[in-house]
Amino acid sequence: MWRLIFVFACLLLLIGCIDDSERMETDTSSMIVEGWIEDGGFPVVILSRSLPVSTNYQNIDSLSDYIVRFAKVTISDGNDSVVLTGKYDKGYFPPYIYTTSRMRGEVGKTYYLKAEYRDMRATAKTTIPAPPGNCSFRVERCADSDSLFQIRALFKDDPTGKNYYQFFTRVGTKTKQYQASYLGSIDDDVLKEETDMTVYRGHQLIDKSYTPYFLVDDTVSVKFSQVDEVSFRILDSYTKMQSLSSNMFFSTSSDIESNIVGGYGYWCGYGTITDYIVIRDSIHPK
Repeated sequence: MWRLIFVFACLLLLIGCIDDSERMETDTSSMIVEGWIEDGGFPVVILSRSLPVSTNYQNIDSLSDYIVRFAKVTISDGNDSVVLTGKYDKGYFPPYIYTTSRMRGEVGKTYYLKAEYRDMRATAKTTIPAPPGNCSFRVERCADSDSLFQIRALFKDDPTGKNYYQFFTRVGTKTKQYQASYLGSIDDDVLKEETDMTVYRGHQLIDKSYTPYFLVDDTVSVKFSQVDEVSFRILDSYTKMQSLSSNMFFSTSSDIESNIVGGYGYWCGYGTITDYIVIRDSIHPK
């Protein structure tokens, strides 16, 4: 989903830059957790260690040393418990995940995570809400552009309860990983009963260039998820940080929310519906 290994590493580096070189040299790594489970899906967890704050030059080639490959990761639903298997998977970044086929997410359940590595121990819990109601998508050509397209979503909010939503996108088939859609975290306090909004492309920090729109022949998978309040706060804080951190006039110093005890990152549950869209120029003429 998101590249928190670099986000939290950068945040820790910034927090530590306070002209205290002795403390900088002795700071140690913390565990960073990036994990999720959705209804009907298997849990996926990516673990890394934060880069210790240091005055010494850090070669980017050594970042792979901070991927945690030999941890014990346990998921429990309160009744059953399973230890996840670590494996290399180039469909994710970093390309090493912990997962299992012995436990699928179920709506309404609470899932507990425990990650143990050396002297580090991180725990968290999350719930899986019911998937949102039906959502329809359409593709429109962007104004004043011959090559860019946008996806519009039309959905209804359930007025009988409090709801939080998140859009995710994935482009192409080389990756299995979805990115949180830019401006895609939604509190239903701002929604009408029927909402028509743009679903922007997710942003990876490793992207050399970024546009929130889509190109001809893009194969786009869109996930529309309902999340609990804790997961919403985490996703919303991340997308706000991501959208504002590169703007010198509207930068943010707000912390990224986390529900990890003993580390950083997130463990989120999603009630999800998924749609697949192919952008065709012939279908959306000028």
